[in-house]
Amino acid sequence: MRSALDDGSLSGRFERPMLVLWAFLFWTFLGLFFALQNYVLGDETMTWSLALRWAMPQWYVWGLLTPGIAAVVRRLGRGRSIGVRLAQQVPLGIAWTLLAICIRLFVRPLIGNTWPDSIWRYGLERFNWDLLIYGVIAGVAIARDYATQARDHERHLAEARMQSLRSQLQPHFLFNALNTMSALTETDPKTARRLMEQLGQLLRMSLRHAATPLVTLAEELTFLDDYLAIETVRFEGRISVSVRADDDTLEAAVPGFLLQPLVENAIRHGVGPRLSGGRIIVTVVREGPLLRLRVQDDGLGLRPDWMTRRDAGVGIRNTAARLEQLYPGDHVFRVTPAAPGGGVDVQIDLPWRLSRQPQLRTA
Repeated sequence: MRSALDDGSLSGRFERPMLVLWAFLFWTFLGLFFALQNYVLGDETMTWSLALRWAMPQWYVWGLLTPGIAAVVRRLGRGRSIGVRLAQQVPLGIAWTLLAICIRLFVRPLIGNTWPDSIWRYGLERFNWDLLIYGVIAGVAIARDYATQARDHERHLAEARMQSLRSQLQPHFLFNALNTMSALTETDPKTARRLMEQLGQLLRMSLRHAATPLVTLAEELTFLDDYLAIETVRFEGRISVSVRADDDTLEAAVPGFLLQPLVENAIRHGVGPRLSGGRIIVTVVREGPLLRLRVQDDGLGLRPDWMTRRDAGVGIRNTAARLEQLYPGDHVFRVTPAAPGGGVDVQIDLPWRLSRQPQLRTA
């Protein structure tokens, strides 16, 4: 089976030739446009062949120079203010313009054009127009650099916000787990030691995925199982949790640390406060292009005037914020009463994606 990294490499190999093709078509279009202008506006001696020989070399030369111009503009402008970058373009523009004119000058005999009577006159006649062409190319390169920097800045801010949300959830869970073990230290030290081992495994897994926005569903369910092993001891069998996930969903990409806060919320505010306990059902299925995750309980339910923005706790609020960061406008997060008799139904619909493919980017 081909890996996600292989897919990214193949994608990159296909994208580069397409980029070259589009660049070639762009400069060819410009050359043909100005050749047509020369042909239409020229005198009776202007033929289509002559118009092409005059126009095409200019635009093809600039097309060949554009990658080098963009690289130099980017390298010399790195970390500079916009004023300095614009000032740099004066000597750079003169140098690149002279280079373009010299290349076209030496290409003339190769395409059937005669050598000019005066090299100085040939250069001066073309300098201003070619300098303007350089200015457009350099301006686009600078604008592209700033757009890339802005995207990188937004991505780094999003990653920082995601890390902040995760850091709020992890201590919240850790406090509850330690509280459970503390209660068992004197009454059942053997169980307390076993829970400490499970907590250590849970924390190691959490740290392993701390810098990874997306994990496989199988990894997320393993994390949830370790958490439930601790909570089952805490509630001494009063709470039943069943987890059902279709086999074809186990490699789906989901946000790490997604289900545990929802199950914890169902335990703390739903079935946990009831003396008779209750039942929590976690299901994961694929619905066409969507991955649907549901956490349902038969606990105390929601107040009639309950509102997510006003009444939701840390787990619900941070889950909603994380989903909005990862899937802006492309997900569903719904908290509703499970039934008239009580309980809560949390439903999450995410775009169907395999493994961690959404994070891969080709250069």
